[in-house]
Amino acid sequence: MDPFLDRLEIACATNKSLLCIGLDVELSKIPVSDPFEFNKAIIDSTLDLCCAFKPNLAFYEAMGIEGLRVLEKTIGYIRQSSPTVIIIGDAKRGDIGPSGKAYAKAMFDFWNFDAVTINAWGGYDTVEPFISDYQRGAFIWCRGSNPGSSDLQDLTVESNTHHKPIYEIMAQSAETWNVKNNLGLVVGATVTQQLKAVRELCPKQAILIPGVGAQGGDLSTSVLNGVDDRGRLAIINSSRGIIYASQESDFARAARKAASEIKENINSVLETSGRGWT
Repeated sequence: MDPFLDRLEIACATNKSLLCIGLDVELSKIPVSDPFEFNKAIIDSTLDLCCAFKPNLAFYEAMGIEGLRVLEKTIGYIRQSSPTVIIIGDAKRGDIGPSGKAYAKAMFDFWNFDAVTINAWGGYDTVEPFISDYQRGAFIWCRGSNPGSSDLQDLTVESNTHHKPIYEIMAQSAETWNVKNNLGLVVGATVTQQLKAVRELCPKQAILIPGVGAQGGDLSTSVLNGVDDRGRLAIINSSRGIIYASQESDFARAARKAASEIKENINSVLETSGRGWT
């Protein structure tokens, strides 16, 4: 199997897309009784428009054992439907020692995610289990898209005689830890200046960018500030804005329309900046 970053590049190039679709299933919002059938319809209608799907484990765990079965079937269906698309487990796991290794084993060996989101508050000890296999990737929660992220992540601290916000120190640490080219960062689309700063600090790492759509992140600025110098290595995530574009029987058709519009807008920004798909 190819290294994770190569597989991500292939996934993006195959559909000429930087779009990631978040599969955040809420039973109160879906117009069908079976959440797997909902996911299946969303996947079928958008598979050719995105580079990745990102199930958020919280929504499946909230449904108990049956929710985990839905997650298992969803991952299996994506694998069956596309050999190239990346599946990101949005789990934000993070622990040390045997616990950290057990989390990584669960995410990769059992659930078979290509990459996961992690919380690196415990330092390198919490990151290492998730990046030991060069075929799998991890994305450190660096600067969140939610307003409360500024409470801690924007705090200025002294580092090597310089004063920097914590999120920049996290980004610099991630660059140091990225010895297998499989460690990326999560930075919100709602904080475009912080996104620009992280890209400058980490020019060759993948950045997962949530917050486009329902959270109000600016798409054009997020693309320009998030991509590398080739117009790649940014994964623009939209969840609710796509999968709940309609909560009626036409939900799959509406999801495709919403996903297509976002993909086209992203590619238009890339083309205008001279970094489109060739």
